[in-house]
Amino acid sequence: MKESVMSNIELLTCHEVMRLTGIRSRTTIWRRIRKGVFPHPIDIGGGRIRWRSTDIDDWIEALPLRRY
Repeated sequence: MKESVMSNIELLTCHEVMRLTGIRSRTTIWRRIRKGVFPHPIDIGGGRIRWRSTDIDDWIEALPLRRY
């Protein structure tokens, strides 16, 4: 079971996260991380960071709907 869960997780770059979320700057992402309202990235070594696609998907799903 663990293998199937892991195979569905992609590691996203900052640019990919920005594209998926509509956030336009890295500074905004880091500001939201510090405030505790955005998922933390993981360190994959060599000074590189990535976000788990599942964490970003969950964050998007938790956004409130805009009702008119």
